[in-house]
Amino acid sequence: MNTVNIPDGFLLGVATSAYQIEGAHDRGGRGPSVWDTFTQTPGRVQGNIPGNRGAEHYDRLEEDLDIMKDLGIESYRLSLSWSRLIPDGVGEVNAEGANFYNRLIDGLLARGITPNVTLYHWDLPQKLQDLGGWANRDVIEWFATYARTAFDLFGDRVPLWSTLNEPISLWMGYGVGFFAPGLRDPRQGKQAMHNAMVAHGRAVQEFRASGATGQIGIVIDVWKRHVVAETAENHALANRDEDDTFRFFYDELFAGGLSERIQTRLKAEGTLPDIHAGDAEVSAEPIDFLGLNVYGRLMIDSTNYKANPFEGTEQLPGGNYLSNGMELYPDVLMDALHVIRDEYGVTVPVYVTENGTPADGQLADGVVEDDERIRYVGAFLQKSVEAYEAGLGVKGYYLWTLMDNYEWAAGYSMRYGIVRTDPETFERSYKKSGHWYKAVNQNRSFTPVG
Repeated sequence: MNTVNIPDGFLLGVATSAYQIEGAHDRGGRGPSVWDTFTQTPGRVQGNIPGNRGAEHYDRLEEDLDIMKDLGIESYRLSLSWSRLIPDGVGEVNAEGANFYNRLIDGLLARGITPNVTLYHWDLPQKLQDLGGWANRDVIEWFATYARTAFDLFGDRVPLWSTLNEPISLWMGYGVGFFAPGLRDPRQGKQAMHNAMVAHGRAVQEFRASGATGQIGIVIDVWKRHVVAETAENHALANRDEDDTFRFFYDELFAGGLSERIQTRLKAEGTLPDIHAGDAEVSAEPIDFLGLNVYGRLMIDSTNYKANPFEGTEQLPGGNYLSNGMELYPDVLMDALHVIRDEYGVTVPVYVTENGTPADGQLADGVVEDDERIRYVGAFLQKSVEAYEAGLGVKGYYLWTLMDNYEWAAGYSMRYGIVRTDPETFERSYKKSGHWYKAVNQNRSFTPVG
C-alpha cells in the first residue's frame, strides 16, 4: 500500500480525560464527583470496581509526561477535573488542584507539547448534582464561573480549549441511566442537554472576556446512522436517533436553535426542554474550531431496535469487523464532515479529537500484540489526512487514548491505550501500537495495514 505522509501543520496527538486517568479521588483537596458516587454504587460498573485509582496519573505525572515526550506527541488533549479545581463546584479554588494542573501544563510546554484542555469531560462535582446538576438551569452560571476560573488560571499558556466533551453523555446520565448520575428521566435528560449548550455559550463569552490567548471550541461525537434495509421505518428511526444526538447539539450551535421537527416531537413526548428567550443566541456564540469524536457508524434495524444502540448492533454481511466486534468503517469521518459542512454550513477548522478501539491481542515478551488497533488507527488517520487534502478543514488527529484507563461503566474491561497499564501495579509499558505511533510521529508518515 502507498505511504501516507502527514502534512505540515497537521497536528498529531493523544487524548485522555481526568476521571479516567487521574486517580487520587480523595487526595489533593479534590471533592467528589458524580462518577465517584456512581462507580462506588454496586451494580453500576462492570465488576463493581470503582474508579478511585484511574490510571494513577496524579502520582505518575512526570513519568507520563516523559512518555509523551518519548512518543513524539505534538499535542495532548486533557480535561480538568472540576471538583479538583473547585471541590464544591462553586466557591474557593483548591490551591493543590491548581498546582497540579500548572505542573501538567508547564510540563507539557517544557517538552514541546501543545496543551489542548477540555473543561468538562463528564465529572460534575457531586455537590452540584445534589442541587439538580445539569438539569438545574443554575448550572449555566456555575459552569461559566468555573470556566472563567480556568481561563484566568491557565489561559496564558493553553492555546486550545474545549468547553464540553460529548454532551450526549448527559442524556446517557439523566435520561436513560447508563452513565452518572444514573437517572432515568427523559424530561431531565433533554433539559440537561439544552442547559449544557447554553452553558457552553456562556463559557465562550467568558473566554472572550478573559483576555486568554488561543482558541475555543466544543467536542461533539457523531455516530452516523445507516439503515440495514431501505425501509421507511428504518429511515424514520435513523432520523429520530440523529435528532436526539448530534443534530440536537448542532442545531443549537449552528442553526439558531432546535429544528421545528425536533421541537414538535419532543413536545408531543413531553420532553421538550424549557427554553428561555435569548438561549439560542448564547448557544450559538461563534467558536474557533469544532472537535469531532468519531469511532464508527450505527446500523438501524426497526425489527431489532434497542434503547442502547451500542448493545447488539447489527453486523452487515461483508463488513470489516475487528475481533472485538467493532466495525472498521473509516468513511464515517467523511459522513460526519459532510453533515457539518453541507448541512450546517460550518466553516471553522475541525480536529478529530478522539478515535480508537479496545483491540488488544496477546501479551508476548512483555509487549501487547495489538495489530488490530494499528490497522484501525491507521485507517482513520489516513482518512483524516485525505479529508485535510480534500479541503474539508481537518487540522489534526488525537488518538484515544494514551494509556489503558478506567473506561466509565465498563470499568477496566475495555483497554484503549497504546501504553499498557498493568492491572495491579499500573506500571506502564508500550504496546506494539505505542511503538508504531512513536514511529508515525517521528517519521510523519506510515504505511497503512490492509
